[in-house]
Amino acid sequence: MLRFALSVLAFVCCVPAFAADGAQSRALGYSTDARYFAFEEYGIQDGSGAAYSSIFILDTEKDDWVKGTPIRVQGTEDEGDVAVIRDRAMKQAAPLIADLKLTGAFDTLVHMPFTEIVPDRTSVRFARSYASSGRLEDYDSLGSFQLRVASVAVPQPAGCPDADFITVTGMEVSLTNLQSGARKILASDKTIPKSRWCPHDYDIEAVYAPTAMGLQKDPLVALIGVYSRGFEGSDRHFIAVPFELNH
Repeated sequence: MLRFALSVLAFVCCVPAFAADGAQSRALGYSTDARYFAFEEYGIQDGSGAAYSSIFILDTEKDDWVKGTPIRVQGTEDEGDVAVIRDRAMKQAAPLIADLKLTGAFDTLVHMPFTEIVPDRTSVRFARSYASSGRLEDYDSLGSFQLRVASVAVPQPAGCPDADFITVTGMEVSLTNLQSGARKILASDKTIPKSRWCPHDYDIEAVYAPTAMGLQKDPLVALIGVYSRGFEGSDRHFIAVPFELNH
């Protein structure tokens, strides 16, 4: 009996922790003038098992959330259906979505959910438009870019769990024009915002662009995955970084 108990204990101790909160993302689109971009973050909360949905609306000119957002809805442990919570969040966001003329239109340039297994999730190469040949050299002639996110050292914030073996890091997001070689920094942390909790790693989730043509500005949005220590492992949520292409 003791041998069986020890075997079970060894099995439990050695099984990787997969129960942490890995949020899903869904783009909701741009406003008609492309100034505003909305997306949803949803999933099952780490620890409690409660479903949640958050609607974010980004002002791409100010690089800030629109007043009154994010709109956060969280169920109870008894409300296990995430679809119900998502529907509730969308209903709460509907008046603001209508006021800002968010049409639901967007182009997906990059999408790498956490279930996509790639050698490097911190760098991605993409183009703004479609090359019908599908050849790499034709994309390069149209204009191709490399987006990269890297961890950077920042002062360690107080109150972070497991600080003895997890180093909190900031992020730096950069964009390189692969034709000209021009590189610019889109975002670079000096300190960690309180809203980000205690992040220790970053990756790239998606890049979106307006569908509408002929606009005065062409604001793209990168969704960056943010890993932070949770109750049952590393949780993953998102921040949005607006940018324009450097030609």
